[in-house]
Amino acid sequence: MKWAVTLVVALVALATASAQTNPCPMGYINFSLDASTPVCLRFATEFKGTWDTMRFVCQSEKADLAKLEGQLHNQVYRYIQQHPDLQDEAFWIGGSDAQHEGYWVWVQDNTAMPMGTPHWYPCNGQPNGGTKMNYACLYTPDFYFHSCCNTYTIYAICQI
Repeated sequence: MKWAVTLVVALVALATASAQTNPCPMGYINFSLDASTPVCLRFATEFKGTWDTMRFVCQSEKADLAKLEGQLHNQVYRYIQQHPDLQDEAFWIGGSDAQHEGYWVWVQDNTAMPMGTPHWYPCNGQPNGGTKMNYACLYTPDFYFHSCCNTYTIYAICQI
């Protein structure tokens, strides 16, 4: 009987510690820069889809495609580099200029996306592609922002 009580206490302590260390829902990883503001991301790799399809997948989880501003983009890049299964893939993120050509916004809150380096791929003038490539993605092997065509079927990064 004493061992059963000890086991229950240990399980409760473990569950409490887990809840305190990851404030994100199951399947999401905490990418926060500080303890007070969790940034919960999930690499949606169950199947590939278009930007619209993968945004719907994220929204069905009460999330949206990721808004990778500032150091968060660098953290995601490092995470991908530490996970070989992600390194040959591309991922939709929450940027688009579909509503107004050349004016890129984060779709979650309609704020302007930063243009140029360090986020956009510098070698071929990203974003480019005109009205055919209106959706932001992280593309292998560099994982900078790229303008991509909605019909591409790739994975996504969801954010709560």
